[in-house]
Amino acid sequence: MRVSVDPTAHDPADPAEFVASGTIADDICLDEDAGLAYITTHRENTIDRVRLAPGGSGTRQIVAGDPFDDQLAGPSSAAWGRRPGDYGRIAYVTSDGGLVAPPPDGIVRHPKLLRAELPAVGATAAS
Repeated sequence: MRVSVDPTAHDPADPAEFVASGTIADDICLDEDAGLAYITTHRENTIDRVRLAPGGSGTRQIVAGDPFDDQLAGPSSAAWGRRPGDYGRIAYVTSDGGLVAPPPDGIVRHPKLLRAELPAVGATAAS
């Protein structure tokens, strides 16, 4: 869901609008310039991308973690990098290594901080 916020009162300015469903989201990084949200799924071991268009199709695109990538086990919090050009492209993601929900292979990895280069719109794999 998304809701516009009154910049002065910080209260909802409009009713909430549907954006996407079908995932167990943990955290979100917004790319307001591109109208996209990048979502860490934690228990699903992926990073997803959805368009923020009002009344959107709700279609999520998995951009990292499918097929399973053991470096991305248990992705949780995410934040954009702070260097010029990072916004909307480079995210830093914490991972619990699958401690809360072990990945498909059942092996819990060490928690870590990952630097994720997110693919351009239309591409499907992160490096």
